[in-house]
Amino acid sequence: MSPLVVLFVLVLSISKPVVSIPVSPDGNCGGPCKDVFDNFSACSEFIEGGACNDPSATCCQKIATLNAIVNQENGGRVRICRCIEFFSMYNASRPFVTSRIQELPLKCNTQLSFPISERMNCSSIDH
Repeated sequence: MSPLVVLFVLVLSISKPVVSIPVSPDGNCGGPCKDVFDNFSACSEFIEGGACNDPSATCCQKIATLNAIVNQENGGRVRICRCIEFFSMYNASRPFVTSRIQELPLKCNTQLSFPISERMNCSSIDH
C-alpha cells in the first residue's frame, strides 16, 4: 500500500470517525479512488505550491494516465473529480494553489480532462 494511502487512512480514521473508507469489491482500501490517489499524489507537491517551479516528469505522466481513464471509463470524469475533491478535503492544511493548477496543463503539455480547483466542487460537472 502506498504511503499516501496509509497516511490518508490514518488521518481519516482520526479526524472523521463517522466517515467510512471506500473499499473496493476485492477488499482493498481506497476503493474507487485508489488509482486516482496513486496517480494524483505525484502532482500534489507542485499543486500545493511546493518549492519546485515545474511539475515532475512523473506528475505529467500521471496526469496523462488520469486523462486516459477519463476517456476510457464511463463516468470517469466525475469519479476522478470526486476523488480529487476527497483528496483535497482531507488534505485541507495544504490547499491547492490556483496559479499552479492553471500552470499544470501548460507545463505538462496537455489538457486536463477533469477539473481541479482550489475549492473542489464536482456537483456541477457533467457525466
